[in-house]
Amino acid sequence: MNRLTQHLLLVLLGGVTLRVALGQGYLAYVQAGFRPLLVAAGAAVLAVGVLGVLRGRPGTTEHPGPRVAWLLVAPVAVLLVVAPGPLGAFTAQRQAAPVSAPATEVPLGIGADDPGADHRTMTLSGYAIRTQQTDTSPLEGRTIRLVGFLSPREGGGWYLARIRIACCAADATAVQVVLDGDVHGTADQWVEVVGRYAPSSPHPGLGYPEPTLTPDTVTPVPAPADGYED
Repeated sequence: MNRLTQHLLLVLLGGVTLRVALGQGYLAYVQAGFRPLLVAAGAAVLAVGVLGVLRGRPGTTEHPGPRVAWLLVAPVAVLLVVAPGPLGAFTAQRQAAPVSAPATEVPLGIGADDPGADHRTMTLSGYAIRTQQTDTSPLEGRTIRLVGFLSPREGGGWYLARIRIACCAADATAVQVVLDGDVHGTADQWVEVVGRYAPSSPHPGLGYPEPTLTPDTVTPVPAPADGYED
């Protein structure tokens, strides 16, 4: 690979990175707050590539670059050919872990119902943590609204799940809530679930307590642009 080709690949890589970062596609890879860094990185790579192309002089002797430079084509090809969405049920089935109760003697409350509604919207992680408290009274008698995607549960039934990332998709972990009721749907389908607190269910294989909700309604909803939970 000669230097001109290397610089053209940098131009392509920087341009594709900018295209992804300036649209919504980057949300499949990193948290929303990382957009400025992606834009800056894409612009820098693009600038280096363009500068290298402009500085190239026809007729000058070029030394071949290392063959490993062709690996630059791999991320470009992936971004151009494949447009992966946010991680979903496949990851949730493999990255789920027990939820720990907060280290406090005073139970965490859930606040008032949503304005104009008879339910309280919560994140899956917020609901899951509160179900593991010794005192679950803040949840009892309340109607809870959760939004997530369906993930198959071992032995039958469904979880409502969301993926959490600290930085990027590489450190993803799953939060899952057992839907204790008759639910019809497909894996990765996004739904809004309105229901009531239920005592934790034992994990089918490992036995640890899993957050559980008894659904009153399960309504399909469009997948959000940013599918990861904060």
